[in-house]
Amino acid sequence: MKRLNLAIVGHANAGKTSFLRTLTRNGHFGAISDKPGTTRHVEKITLTINDHESVVFYDTPGLEDSMSLYDYIYSSIGVGEKLDGIDRLQRFLISPEAEQRFNQEAKVIRQLLVSDAGLYVIDVTEPVLDKYHDELAILADSHKPLLAILNFTANEVSFEVEWKALLARVGIHAIIRFDAVFPPIDGETRLYQSLSLLIESAKTLLNNLVTELEVKRKQREYHARQLIAEALIDVTACYRTIEPDDQQAITALQDEVRKREQKAIKSLLQLYQFDDQYQTLEQMPIIAGRFESDLFSPEAMKLLGIHMSKGMVTGAIAGAGIDLAAGGMTLGAAALIGALIGGVSQTARHYGAKIRGKFSGQLTLTVDDAVICFLFLRLQALKTDLDARSHANTDLIVINNPASTVWQKGQLPKQLIVARSHPKWSSLNKSSALYDDQRTEIVNELAKQLE
Repeated sequence: MKRLNLAIVGHANAGKTSFLRTLTRNGHFGAISDKPGTTRHVEKITLTINDHESVVFYDTPGLEDSMSLYDYIYSSIGVGEKLDGIDRLQRFLISPEAEQRFNQEAKVIRQLLVSDAGLYVIDVTEPVLDKYHDELAILADSHKPLLAILNFTANEVSFEVEWKALLARVGIHAIIRFDAVFPPIDGETRLYQSLSLLIESAKTLLNNLVTELEVKRKQREYHARQLIAEALIDVTACYRTIEPDDQQAITALQDEVRKREQKAIKSLLQLYQFDDQYQTLEQMPIIAGRFESDLFSPEAMKLLGIHMSKGMVTGAIAGAGIDLAAGGMTLGAAALIGALIGGVSQTARHYGAKIRGKFSGQLTLTVDDAVICFLFLRLQALKTDLDARSHANTDLIVINNPASTVWQKGQLPKQLIVARSHPKWSSLNKSSALYDDQRTEIVNELAKQLE
């Protein structure tokens, strides 16, 4: 198997572990803390490209006492000795000091010497000090290709210009800006392209990695839209036949819809490889597995510019009117005249239960259009954030008002209008046909439209 070994190096608290969490989409890798020296041992994580190629990242401890180490290495050179950088580092590694005073630094140097290249992570919010000059001089002695990663560039405080000047002085000109917490959209691609220029022998492997990452991104995008479309179809096609003024039935169906939303949220988080602890929306934190700001709350809807609808249920048959809109649920009386006007057996099959309900004094309970639109906007906003979210970012998810004015008006797309008349398409109904060919086609059409 072809394997590219990359050592992640730098001073303590430069964000090396956060950088790797972002690159590998693994929020559990390593330990992150504001305290220096959190990473005490070399840890590795592998990105598999295909059956015969991989990239292995080695997270190394922070360089904590580079000035003393620099003095020690160069003071050990005898008069008249001609040692190159690797010779100097190798002599240090076999010294007693490598196991004692400079134990952490020795781990970094050993790993860099056996790696194909080093990624030097820099916290640009840190001022350039003399110790960093010594640190870079020691790393440059390895004669390994070094790519400088300017981290935390989104911060208002930045010494980026000064850091670039220092890098140039020690002969490191391969530099890339990559904020581990707020990475640029094309950050990964530019990172690996820069590496391919430094390591000619790994160019094909790194190009394959870029291609693989793009394929996975498109797959996530496709599956995310499918998950949202499935949830919308489930909620839209859901209905209950109830007695008038049956508040308990309204509450029960609300709970089922909330659970369906939660299922969609968890599926999206799993798809993007995030844990439940990341489930948060601006002013709508998730507490104990559900939104504190409820899906059926008019106040919560107003945050995204949605207002409860007052008109007819979209997709209802001719003659079926709204008797009452309460708690995000629409109660409609089914009308026999609607089926008669339709004049086709298919209409009778779709609305048979509603028509029978008319004669027994029952009502049909469905989810209001505004709630369905609200559900879409919440899931779509979560998806949008996860698309760009770093696995090193532990801040709360902040969701801006959506750009979709059609959904904000509470207008359902034609696919959901069709779903209204197909109760078997909902997994929330007792009798469901989730593998119906027409349902599959509608889900695919809706997912495509969400693109």
